[in-house]
Amino acid sequence: MRAKENPFDMQDVGPRWVQVDLDAIRHNVTTIKSMLRPETRLMAVVKADAYGCGAVDVSRAVVAAGADMLGVTTVDEGVELRRKGIEAPILVFAPLSPGEAAVAARQELTVTVDSLEALDSVYSGLGIPVKAHLKLNTGMNRFGMAPLEVIDCVRKAADIPGLEVEGIYSHLAATAETNRVFVEKQCAVFLEVIRSLEEQGLQIPVKHICNSAGFLDMPQMHLDMVRIGNLLYGQYPFGSGKKMDLKDPWTAHARILHVREVQPGEAVGYGCDFKAKKKTRVGIIPVGFADGLDIAPQFKPKNAGDLLRMLAKTVLSYFGRRVGTPLVAKEGTSLPLVGRIGMQVAAVDLSGMEQIQQGDTVEVFLRRTTASSRLPRLYLSGGKLLSVRTASEYRDFRGEYYS
Repeated sequence: MRAKENPFDMQDVGPRWVQVDLDAIRHNVTTIKSMLRPETRLMAVVKADAYGCGAVDVSRAVVAAGADMLGVTTVDEGVELRRKGIEAPILVFAPLSPGEAAVAARQELTVTVDSLEALDSVYSGLGIPVKAHLKLNTGMNRFGMAPLEVIDCVRKAADIPGLEVEGIYSHLAATAETNRVFVEKQCAVFLEVIRSLEEQGLQIPVKHICNSAGFLDMPQMHLDMVRIGNLLYGQYPFGSGKKMDLKDPWTAHARILHVREVQPGEAVGYGCDFKAKKKTRVGIIPVGFADGLDIAPQFKPKNAGDLLRMLAKTVLSYFGRRVGTPLVAKEGTSLPLVGRIGMQVAAVDLSGMEQIQQGDTVEVFLRRTTASSRLPRLYLSGGKLLSVRTASEYRDFRGEYYS
């Protein structure tokens, strides 16, 4: 059957948007699975709106590509996927209140049990069948029970009607590249707990500890399942030195709303931080810090070299120079930002780029985890637009326009 012409007009999406290439995500799933033993399952972590890419469309893509389970942080994230028709198993990482646990059970979400107390206060009177994974603290020291509590927890869970302990997991706090001794200690604790359970005749079917960094650095710890987030989205975990054949599904775009000539001595933006030293051609784009532009996570410097680089960036920024990844580009050419970034507007230096005119599109560097969820997401596969998510609506063109 010949596909109908998709009537969607790109002007409908507004002057700024994010494109997500679902083919790239499926490629990454296939690449990851090729590095696993056939019996090892893949959990695709789609928490935080699939790292900003959009949990619903990404979940559909990864399940179709062979992911066995999905991982989210909150019950609300899991409910969103269920309401969009996603039937794959979903693990909720965060500890739950009794009300949340009841919602999770009704939506057939798998819950995390992180303490003996949770069995009493949350699950003992639930009265609804629910699958659970036990969370073991091996050194991250956020959620999770102590190793000595696990055997008692498994036995106590067996006495709670409807509660099925399907899995047990822990969370690595570092990469083997940055702190191998600590990571190996975490793995040793986890394996010792598994051994102790088995000695008591207590078998838990699904054991998992590897995140993206562990998957790359410690293949011997893949066990029954691995939990993959960063790698799905073409990103490598901080501090991991190993590489693989990944594709980046994410690009952010904005149209230039206005172009003007700024004369020498004239300022651009709030605070008059930038003053033109020569005649400067400036383009205005509708993206600012509220959209995630120039917002970056802060990391503690690991050594003197890191500290010096951070200090150098601070000093250069004082003199109006941004250092690091280009924030705006056109066909591979970096376009420097000038002046302060506004809440939803920024200025770009277009000097020497007379071919760029009002209405033209530029690529904007936005970190997907800090990019605003209100930015429209366009989902593509095979060069076709499959769906569009905006702040006010979701439009799915697959069933209507593509056979």
